[in-house]
Parts: sequence; C-alpha cells; structure tokens
Amino acid sequence: MAEFTAKMVMELREKTSAGMMDAKKALTEADGDMEKALDILRAKGKASAEKRAGRAAAEGIVAVAADADGTSLIELNSETDFVARNDDFKALAHEIAGIAAKHPGDDAGALMDEVAEDGQTIRAKIDAAVGKIGENLVFRRKVRFDNGPETVIASYIHTVTNKIGVLVALKGDPNNAAVAEMAKNIAMHVAASKPRYLKRDEVPADVLEREKAVLTEKTRNEGKPEAALPKIVEGRINKFYEDICLVEQPYVREPSKKISQLASEAGAEVTRFALFQVGQE
Repeated sequence: MAEFTAKMVMELREKTSAGMMDAKKALTEADGDMEKALDILRAKGKASAEKRAGRAAAEGIVAVAADADGTSLIELNSETDFVARNDDFKALAHEIAGIAAKHPGDDAGALMDEVAEDGQTIRAKIDAAVGKIGENLVFRRKVRFDNGPETVIASYIHTVTNKIGVLVALKGDPNNAAVAEMAKNIAMHVAASKPRYLKRDEVPADVLEREKAVLTEKTRNEGKPEAALPKIVEGRINKFYEDICLVEQPYVREPSKKISQLASEAGAEVTRFALFQVGQE
C-alpha cells in the first residue's frame, strides 16, 4: 500500500482544490508520487469536462484586456450564475482575455491551444476549472481590435453583472483627448442601445427585404392609399435604420444628435464596434 503523509494530501488539495478523498485516492493510485497524483486528478478533471460537455452553459461573464497591439473582448460561459460570480471563474475569464489580446483574429476555437505564461493551454485551464468547479464551461467567443496609427479603441463592461461588454474603434488622433472621451461615450451608448450593425450597407439584403415586406403590409392594413405606400414605407425604413445601425442612432445622452455627428464633431469616425451580451447572439 502506498505511503503518504497528511501534509502531502493537504499540498495536493491546495494545488488542485480537489476534495480530501479524491486527493487520497490519487496519491494511493500514484504510489505516493505527487506528480503522478497531479496528473491523475487532471485526467479526472478532463473526464468530468467531457461528461458535462452536453450540459447547457448559458450563464457566464464577458472580459476585456488590452495588449500593445490590440484589445480583445471575450465571453466565457458557465451553467449557473452562481459560478459566473465565482472569483476563480472571473480570474480565468480575464486570463483568457489577456491571451486573446495578444493574438489577432476573432476565432475562439483557434485560441484554445494557445499557451499561458504558466505553460498551460487555454483548453487545459478550462478542463481543470471544470474539474474544480463542477460545471461545464465554454469559451464561447472572442473579438480583437487591432491598434493603428489613426485608431482609438475604447471598451466598456457593465460592471454590475459583467454580462455586457463593448469594444468601439474610431478613426482619429490617438493623442486627442476629445476623441478618446467620445470613444468611451459611444461604447457606453452601444451597451444601452444595442445596435446590430455599424451602418446601412452592412444590413443584409434579406433582413432589409423582410422588414420592407412587414412594413408594407402594416401600412396597408392601416388603410393608407396604395399609391402612398412606397413613400410611407421608405420613411419607416429610415426609422428602422436608426434603430439598428450605430452611426444613425440618436445618442442616448443627447438624442438631437446622431452618433455619426458626435464622432465627426470630435474629429473622428466610428469604424467598428462589437457587443457581447452573455447568452445572446
């Protein structure tokens, strides 16, 4: 029978957050070899991750991190809001965001095998966290905005819940305080108004045609003359653009001005935005 001390059990628990019986069983199976026991517990953690992979992970948080070359926004999901409020879970999300900030592109899957400073991949870290926390965890998505000579990037996280995150990029002078302030204000606007697209020409044709069909039928049902339908629908489509396109939205703090006008007054232009809301597209 393997020999190990209570101190070894305690050390293994501290390193892995495993239960006392799990730590004892691992040390027994490993004949008292601490490194082997660590591997055994990691393997069991991974098995737990696979077992739980089919369970829905619809809660979670968003996190943002900046690097010299860009800023990244990520979403990490859990099964319950209780876990989403766990400090270890939050730390993992911010660590993933930090790694994401160093790697261009918006593919979360491609980032899973990137290595953190401690030598572990994101995949291994998530598997270990699953074993420790006991829930299915999913690195759902990421987006990264690259820095440039005329690029100002601002981020916003709704800190009460950590469930809404925004990145905004403006073309303008990075040394202009007014541009930086405007970028922050627009990021907060995005969190409140939740636009779907940046500008009109980004709205897919099928989305636009469906809206036109609905508005045409609605206007007809209101008893408007058939000859007047195209003009009325055109006006309502403009309102539709105001609802879904960021640059056409009235600014929440000053509705008399559109976002494009505010940016222009600051000597800038909005070029890109991203909005992550946990559990939603």
